[in-house]
Order: sequence, then structure tokens, then C-alpha cells
Amino acid sequence: MLLSRRHTEPLPDAVTSDIIDRIQRLEREHAQLRARLEGDRQLRFLTVQIVGATQVAPVIGRAVAGFAEAMRAPLPRGRAGGLARARRSRRYLDGTVMPESEKLEAYRLEYERYAAGGQARARSAARDALGRFVS
Repeated sequence: MLLSRRHTEPLPDAVTSDIIDRIQRLEREHAQLRARLEGDRQLRFLTVQIVGATQVAPVIGRAVAGFAEAMRAPLPRGRAGGLARARRSRRYLDGTVMPESEKLEAYRLEYERYAAGGQARARSAARDALGRFVS
């Protein structure tokens, strides 16, 4: 009986290697499960980010549209806008604002007046032999 009993019991080395194989298989399965769960977690995270972006996109679009509209708007009629327009305006002696067409005509007449004075001085000025003005 002793002999048959020894042959039916597995050897310690065989038991140990069988246990090691099972542990390695369980570790591989565990790693696969963790990878799959991590992939699922990342997919859920990505889904949440996409949903958040779709909810924020209309708000950003309205903000950009409002900015573009503000850039196209004329100067406001308030104090700041009036001061900005007043710097570029030309006024009559009574303080009223001169229309743009009259302002351009006034600039032209002023230029011609100064140019006529220079032309008159140039006609009567002394010149040297090369045609340059002499002081």
C-alpha cells in the first residue's frame, strides 16, 4: 500500500509548477481586465468631454458674434463717442460742426492760400546763375 500511495500523490515540484502556472494565468487575465476597464474609463471620460464641448460651443459662438457686432458698430453717441468725433471735426466760429464737404473745401482753400503766397515770393525772389534761390 505504501508504494501505491506514493505514486498517486503528486510530486511537490509538479504541484508548485501547476500553482505558478495558475497564478501567471490569473495575472494575465487580471491585466487584461484592468486594460479593458481603463479603456472603458477613458471612453467615458472622452464622452463627458465631448458633451461638455457641445454645451459650451453655443455660448462661445454667441460671444464671438457679439464681439464682431460690437466691432462693426458705429461710435456711441455718448461722451466718449462725441469726444472722438469732435477731435476730427472742424467747426464754424459759432461752434457748430461744419459738414464734411465744407471741411474739405476749407482745407483746399487754405492750401491754395499758402501755396499762392509761396508762388508769389518765388516769382519775385532773387536767383543765382543755376536758378537756385538766393537769400
